[in-house]
Amino acid sequence: MVLSIPVGFLACWWIDKYGLCSAYHIGTWANFLGNVVRLVASGSFVHETARFPIALAGQATAAFAQPFVMFLPTKLAAYWFADNERAIANTLSSMSNPIGIAVMYSIAPVFVNKNTPENFFQMNIAVTAVAAIPVALSIFINKSQPPTPATPSKAENVKTPSFLQGVKLCFKSKTFTVLAFCLGGGVGLFNALYNNLQPALCVKGYNQTFNGGMGTLLITSGLVGSAISGLIVDKWGQFEKVMKVSFCLAGIAAASLTVCINYENVEWWVIISICAFGAFGFSIYPIGLEMGVEATFPVAEATSTGLIIMLGQIQGVIYVVITNLAVGKPNPHDLAVQTCVDYNDQLSTVLTWKWPFIIWLSCISILIILFVAFFWPKYKRRNYEQGKITEDCTF
Repeated sequence: MVLSIPVGFLACWWIDKYGLCSAYHIGTWANFLGNVVRLVASGSFVHETARFPIALAGQATAAFAQPFVMFLPTKLAAYWFADNERAIANTLSSMSNPIGIAVMYSIAPVFVNKNTPENFFQMNIAVTAVAAIPVALSIFINKSQPPTPATPSKAENVKTPSFLQGVKLCFKSKTFTVLAFCLGGGVGLFNALYNNLQPALCVKGYNQTFNGGMGTLLITSGLVGSAISGLIVDKWGQFEKVMKVSFCLAGIAAASLTVCINYENVEWWVIISICAFGAFGFSIYPIGLEMGVEATFPVAEATSTGLIIMLGQIQGVIYVVITNLAVGKPNPHDLAVQTCVDYNDQLSTVLTWKWPFIIWLSCISILIILFVAFFWPKYKRRNYEQGKITEDCTF
């Protein structure tokens, strides 16, 4: 999250200047090379003192790739899809990143668990093999845009401001500023939940398989919710209403999760809360990225998208730090039922997560109030396209 902030500015500028094709190649190859380096670091042939620095170098290389991939969906949708296809195209491409996280979230415990605690080399072989798939597919990516513009907003006569001008225009827009802060905050709070979910569940005695499954369920339900909301927006264009309703319902699900996370043996309650939060919370993300493009047109898509995601990463770091500072000491009963550690000398690492989740819920509630009260967008890109269509029909 930290490295993606400075690299994010480079990715915004690069994507807008050189297009989708080169950015895709940079992202896929840097991600693959980073995983190769991490694979080397986990090998028994590497001295123990050298493993962590090498693994960190691989992690940094893969992190360098992330903005080049995550900033692409809105530009991909804008250049290659019609106006009634953009939202679902953006949804599917935006959700590919969390789907990858969910897959690895599920696969990792299969390789590294209490029976095979040092099986990192085999796990990293699997991860690197998955990272090689988009590299192989990259040989088919040789164009950044189609020969004929998909919509009037991508016609040659539409002048896009420079990168720095685009950044200034974004933050001069009240609509974009509210959207970036609230949607970015939502991304940050999701990152905080993702980091804190497993330790919060294990202290209440839930097994590791269930804990890992909840991370996967969070993203899987998000994919379903995002697909449905994308289809609704493509058909009826109600960006604002869909986002506000989804945000409020996600807040209710977050409140439910904050309560049930403090109880044992309520798997059904945890599952329902996670499923609802994923479905409603994730449905906001791709629509919000599209809304950022709508509100800042004719600013380049990667600029508005990148700024939202970078604000999310900054807030994510803040939320993770704040919530981890609020952890507490478990009572004797929690220590007796916990599944976080297997050895008594590690019990000091077991913590309770009641107050971190209350802080997390409070932050979500504040964002919902700000978003509902102050987000009243204008659809600049759609209005421009509709005007051009009407003009063409008149002539």
